[in-house]
Amino acid sequence: MALETPIASFQFSNGPLRGTQLALYAARLLHQGAGQMESITLSAVAAVRVGFERDVARITWGGVLIVAAALLFLAAGPLSGLAADAAAEITGKNAVAQLLRGTLHALGALASVLPAAGVAALLGGGALAAFGWIGMTTVVLSLPAAERAYSVRGQSRMLVDFAELLAERVAQRAH
Repeated sequence: MALETPIASFQFSNGPLRGTQLALYAARLLHQGAGQMESITLSAVAAVRVGFERDVARITWGGVLIVAAALLFLAAGPLSGLAADAAAEITGKNAVAQLLRGTLHALGALASVLPAAGVAALLGGGALAAFGWIGMTTVVLSLPAAERAYSVRGQSRMLVDFAELLAERVAQRAH
């Protein structure tokens, strides 16, 4: 059996399909990777859609985490000082006074952890916002009973070009 030469191909180097490849042949589209393969006849494709979108939800959650980090940084100092001052003002050897001092010392210890939590929230929020801003380029094939989506992180001119060529071939097969 003679091997067919692809008209065009696209290698997914990042994103959820990393390590797989789309190959366009005269009558079919082949998606393959390690341990998987899917072949779609071009006559079965009703439409090809391609677009780039930023993930607004990730950007929003990143912003929320950054604001939370700022609040943690702002609260750490005053809360620690307030707990230490209140604990120093409590005198007495009875059980209630000891319990209250212990609670205030625990609150002070918690306040000393807030800057570390703020750093974690800041880093996480920054990463979420960055990945949301980078976005995804997605090609969607409309098939008779389903849709297939192929995504890559960022704006990919190569995937858009591949999708345009695929759409041309699908239109030619329809006539």
